[in-house]
Amino acid sequence: MPARKASHPQAMAPSAPGRTRTAPPVQPGSWQTSRRMKQYSRFGMTGWVYLLASISAIEMVYALGSGPEAYERMQGVFGHPLMVLFHAISLFSVGYVVVRFFGLFPKAQPARIGPLKPPPGPVIAATLYGAWIGITLVLSAILAGGIF
Repeated sequence: MPARKASHPQAMAPSAPGRTRTAPPVQPGSWQTSRRMKQYSRFGMTGWVYLLASISAIEMVYALGSGPEAYERMQGVFGHPLMVLFHAISLFSVGYVVVRFFGLFPKAQPARIGPLKPPPGPVIAATLYGAWIGITLVLSAILAGGIF
């Protein structure tokens, strides 16, 4: 294999200077500790929680298909205090993402929806929160055996 030749450092430079001078990119000194970076990091870390929660859900489905003994064993694993703590963290993560989404949703609405203007942001947010609480209550009643 022939040796590779290093490219010229100015190989990608424009042939003529542009009309506007551009400054080289410089990273701010405090970007790791900025408020926005912390928010992005927290939001990104919720993905790991969802990954672990989905793995535990897949394990539970596998245990359901493996027989009553495996299902009882998984029930014991899910009853462990660390798993209860993990599920509390999962609930908090879902709530964090939902609240972030509901805060963003009114800002992302178009200026017009056909001939109508969209409702004000607080009305959209209240509707979303109301639907979220309603669906949560209905699903909780179904899972608790109160409905069906």
